[in-house]
Amino acid sequence: MRQITHAKLLSLAHYDPETGVFTRLADGYVMGKPDRKGYLLTWLKSWRFRSHRLAWFYMTGNWPAQEIDHINGDTSDNRWANLRECTHQQNNHNQPKRRNNKSGVKGVSLDRSGKWHVQVCLNCQVHHGGSFECLKDAEVAVQRLRARLHGEFANHG
Repeated sequence: MRQITHAKLLSLAHYDPETGVFTRLADGYVMGKPDRKGYLLTWLKSWRFRSHRLAWFYMTGNWPAQEIDHINGDTSDNRWANLRECTHQQNNHNQPKRRNNKSGVKGVSLDRSGKWHVQVCLNCQVHHGGSFECLKDAEVAVQRLRARLHGEFANHG
């Protein structure tokens, strides 16, 4: 459980929702150092917080019940407009394409027959979107399938 109250946070730091930057009220020091995953960490007294979760608390007065998603996928961009509360599954939907992706299109791979195969995962279940001769057709199909299954959390990157 967190040891800081909303009132205490407001007395120690300022959060600018336009820039996503926290500054220490005592001296104007810009807070937030990246961890190895790119998330900014902010220290207040002896407490350490991920800055995006602290921003949520600062703006709403409540700790997020679940996860906070960076809409644009940039874990260091803590602007208020870039943050939304979500489930773990929704947060996973917003991941970029994998580094080992060979097609260049998230959710599209080349099958043994030489066709482009479309698949999207939802609730630990793979949904197949068909096979296509043309990569562009597969790209359109995977975007439609992802939009239908993932809704606002669909990330086509």
